[in-house]
Amino acid sequence: MRKYSLIFFAVFLFSLQGVFAAHFIVGQVSDAVDGTSANGHVVVLWNPVYGMSDNVTDIIGTLGNSGQNNTYLMDCELLSNGCSVGDVLDVEVIDTGDNYFSSNVSLTVTGAGFDIAPNIKLNSPPNITLITVDDSLTSPAHQIDLVTASTRDVNCTAIVNEPDGNPLQNISAVFYSTNSTYGSIDDNNNHYTNSSCFQNTNYGGNPNVTQVICGFQIWYYADAATWNCLMNVSDNFTAMVNSSNYTTINTLLSVGVDSPMDFGIVNSQNISEEVPVNVTNYGNVKINLSLYGYGQTEGDGIAMICDHGNISIGNERFNLTSSNPGSLTLNQFQSDYQNLTDFYSIYPFGLSQRTDDVSNNAVNFTYWRVYLPNAVAYNCTGNVVFGASTLQGA
Repeated sequence: MRKYSLIFFAVFLFSLQGVFAAHFIVGQVSDAVDGTSANGHVVVLWNPVYGMSDNVTDIIGTLGNSGQNNTYLMDCELLSNGCSVGDVLDVEVIDTGDNYFSSNVSLTVTGAGFDIAPNIKLNSPPNITLITVDDSLTSPAHQIDLVTASTRDVNCTAIVNEPDGNPLQNISAVFYSTNSTYGSIDDNNNHYTNSSCFQNTNYGGNPNVTQVICGFQIWYYADAATWNCLMNVSDNFTAMVNSSNYTTINTLLSVGVDSPMDFGIVNSQNISEEVPVNVTNYGNVKINLSLYGYGQTEGDGIAMICDHGNISIGNERFNLTSSNPGSLTLNQFQSDYQNLTDFYSIYPFGLSQRTDDVSNNAVNFTYWRVYLPNAVAYNCTGNVVFGASTLQGA
């Protein structure tokens, strides 16, 4: 009883000082469940018929019109359209930047000197207490190893505490590299978005705690860089919080080539037709090529083992930059093409990672010929080993 008599007394004094008729709306706001005080927050009053642009505000607590903790006091006659008996008005606490607000309550204006609004409770926003981002491999931790010509599953996992016990809403996460920004469009090289994340509401046995998992399928050509996962979570009051954590996508070196390399029928002491061989970068950095060949065992100095005789390693040659079609003399063959070796060697190639999400543009040609020496005949087979390297070629 004492509380309401104090409110009435404050209203009475306020009305005596006015030069016009006043109709006061008074109400109380409970502190948030997490302990945040309602005092100092802003409450707004409006008539839904005219919209929130026509409103009156007050500060809850001792700094406001009421002068009392957890209490507000507003004159609805200060609305541009005033207020009349029978009007239905709405009141709510608005977010002034700290993510604390409330749902609205409604009251009907009566013929009394003031009306008491239903109690309001300050909403507590969710709190992300932990966030991690990693792939399914336990080692190395907090590093992501991509998969050649495929995708790697990566999970951004958070533990979210919602003090009011309200359901979580509008959960999303953005996973992006230092070569992109949070607001950029999705791109398999550097930016992924998931707006349909999984909620484990049984996590830890606490009804107010939820495990949220936002999964991504990261393509093999995603940037080798530092990546950030930023997760946004809101409750059913639309109170939104976010948190982020970083991980590293490691360098992936991988190439694919056309196989087999078929030189067709070549007569003795002749040079084969040029055979183009596609090389595809199935990694995530610009690469040069490492090449070597062997007949049966590595380092044997043979390019091909034939039914009659063998082709030495120097008689299989390549050009990594340009095609030289048509018939060639032996001198032209030796000058326009570089000989294969039986040991690992790196050559400039400069094939960048894929950047087109629709079609693979990380493809380039290499060009090959073989010279068939005298006394070599019939079927010939050998091996050429292609590799990817970030080292500078010779």
